[in-house]
Amino acid sequence: MNNTDYTTKALINRQKRKRQVRNHIMAVLLSLVLILAISLLFISFSTEANDMEHQPSYKYYKSIEISKGDTLWSIANDNFDSAHYKNIHEYVTEVKKLNSLTSDNIVAGSHVIVPYYASDFNSN
Repeated sequence: MNNTDYTTKALINRQKRKRQVRNHIMAVLLSLVLILAISLLFISFSTEANDMEHQPSYKYYKSIEISKGDTLWSIANDNFDSAHYKNIHEYVTEVKKLNSLTSDNIVAGSHVIVPYYASDFNSN
């Protein structure tokens, strides 16, 4: 094998290697762009889903007349909202604070104020 054949083969191999490296770099860049595009798409859908789940709700208060046999716990059962309170005990505690009650005893014919949530804004 003479020197020019070796030089020619070396030059061809060098050019092939440059093309391979360039192709690999392009493949990596294309992969990164694709991953970024998919990530942005996923984040966009995730944000829209969160917006749907977190519709605003407004806290209101209403007065309830206590009937015979009612307890704070039965009233709480009817008005408790698990999206805004950890448990029913937390709700009963708030009702007691709102009404300045020191015990769970309530009297038929009297009124208690209870909180509730609604998605409609009422400016009254």
